[in-house]
Amino acid sequence: MEPDVSRAMLKRVEELEQLSAGIAEHHPYWPALHFNLALLRRLLEKWHDDFTQEEHEELVLLAEKVLDSVKRIQPRQ
Repeated sequence: MEPDVSRAMLKRVEELEQLSAGIAEHHPYWPALHFNLALLRRLLEKWHDDFTQEEHEELVLLAEKVLDSVKRIQPRQ
């Protein structure tokens, strides 16, 4: 029987969420990390199911937050 890869990935995301909780929220990369993990969690939770319209809208919102937080990261000059 093949292991459920989505469950294994979800477990790793949860571990990363716990680790990231110890990172200072004022770090410039923290929002990108936080929203990426939230997006991954939602995707993995629904891996074997379809998304409702509301859930899909939440994914889009999280993806926009990821993009916005990455845009806010200042490149080294």
